[in-house]
Amino acid sequence: MKIELKQLNINMAEQEYAMLQGILDGENGFTNPAYNLSYKKYQKWLQEVDNHSRGIDLPKGWIPYTTYFLYIDDIPVGYGRIRHSSSEYLETVVGAGNLGYGISKEYRRKGYGDILFKELLNKCKEHGYKEIKLFPLKTNEATVKIMLKNGGKIIGDFKGEKHIILIPLQ
Repeated sequence: MKIELKQLNINMAEQEYAMLQGILDGENGFTNPAYNLSYKKYQKWLQEVDNHSRGIDLPKGWIPYTTYFLYIDDIPVGYGRIRHSSSEYLETVVGAGNLGYGISKEYRRKGYGDILFKELLNKCKEHGYKEIKLFPLKTNEATVKIMLKNGGKIIGDFKGEKHIILIPLQ
């Protein structure tokens, strides 16, 4: 099996667009702004997200973030993003952590979530994180299991809906 993690770029086309349509926006707590966009609006979204990774045209209060696509044997199966830093507002008011990810419906239950999560952890290390904090929905048992399997510890509760999970990065 060939595994690749590629940073989003403005040339990502139909294959990535089709995969993104298999991840509902807000499903399991992970936002997917590309869901249900027309292809033309998707192309504008790619440019916007590429800009955000470089800190360009960020909405007020946002933190730069980088989006990655996971490919298995050259087929995109999921995507995720990492914030370049965190903030007290995100952690205490929104309940948003340092990374998030989603696997397209047709590729779930094949271990790709664990692969993508590990790849994103490596990207967090490259960004200088010593630890990351995550806020998965308690109902998203698959993700919670992946996070705990990869060194996470539940350290708290966010508004009764989410776990607060801390993962030290070596």
